Amino acid sequence: MNRTGLTARHVALLALLMACGFLVVGQLYVTIPLVRGIASRFAVDPARASLSGTAFGLAYAAGFLIFGPLSDRYGRKRMILFGLAGTTLATALVGMASGFGFLLLARAVQGLAASIFPPAALSLVTEDLPAQHRPLGVSLMSFAFLGAAPLAQLFAAGSNGELPAIMFQLAPLYAVGALGLAFTASSKRTTSAPQNDAQAARPAGLLRDPGIVAAWLAAVTVLLGFVSFYSGAQILGATIGVDLQTLRLVGLPPLLFTFAAAPLTRRYGATVTARLGLILAAAALGIAAIATPSAALLASALLSGGVALAVPGLIATVAGRTTNANRGRALAIYSFALFVGASTAPPIAQALGGLGAAPLWLLSAVLLLLAALGLTFGISRPSPSSPR
Repeated sequence: MNRTGLTARHVALLALLMACGFLVVGQLYVTIPLVRGIASRFAVDPARASLSGTAFGLAYAAGFLIFGPLSDRYGRKRMILFGLAGTTLATALVGMASGFGFLLLARAVQGLAASIFPPAALSLVTEDLPAQHRPLGVSLMSFAFLGAAPLAQLFAAGSNGELPAIMFQLAPLYAVGALGLAFTASSKRTTSAPQNDAQAARPAGLLRDPGIVAAWLAAVTVLLGFVSFYSGAQILGATIGVDLQTLRLVGLPPLLFTFAAAPLTRRYGATVTARLGLILAAAALGIAAIATPSAALLASALLSGGVALAVPGLIATVAGRTTNANRGRALAIYSFALFVGASTAPPIAQALGGLGAAPLWLLSAVLLLLAALGLTFGISRPSPSSPR
């Protein structure tokens, strides 16, 4: 038997982590099609109703900084199970909300609970899978996280549109996921060396690695460009003359490029994959600035493909330059940076959309190119965590 190959436990672990990834990250997007229903149910205007997504998103991003380091200390499996149990309860709480203020509070609690899963799951994949299969594991998780956006919206739009019913359907699924992972996730704990790992586990230790810092900064630009494109298309759609639903559908299949990231990473390295994705995304936004229907559709496909390569490439870059003692913290900061970019994109699009397509999308394109350049310089320096 090949002891370095994937076992049945590994396959089951990946399947469960992917399923939970779709369900957990999908909560970021599930209320988007439900805004009108939420507004009607709680007698608020749609602008206020959209805060149900903001409350989740802000707590979700902040939670990465809290719970990522805790997974380094208490173990990946323990934190994942705790997070899924908390998400089960918080999701049921959202379903029971009878007032709008209580709904926002429940969504914030739900976001905090959900934030435990992504960094711990990514660290678990990096540490539990055989070395040659880790890029595949990262690609699968990246696909789950990115694919959650359209799948969650499709699920919500295809339901009866009632928030409580959707939350009560989803809540038991998190509990089922936790039960499955209790049997498939490894319980091994890593102990850090008394000096080197303990020193590296501190934030200052990570900040001394220019490659990690460059990857964090690059992460901000990835979803900034991605969300800016679709937010800008919403603003400029009539001017460009492109059908928004078609634009979104065209961008779905290229997300499968996450699976191309694994062989690319194995052959050329994680940073090459990340830089290729950043450059492809920048090129897509440059094409979008032409502001014609055909250019927008081509840009949608290329942008999704670029993001699908950049996300796993950056994850693997960060994971590869860290140790078991600080990987959870490093990936938590990466996740935080990713969603900082996503959350700042809509107001930037609103501010620049009135100036036209070129100022809006070329800004993001330039930032993506600068991120690729910064990553090139950052990785030219050895990682303090790497053997010398």
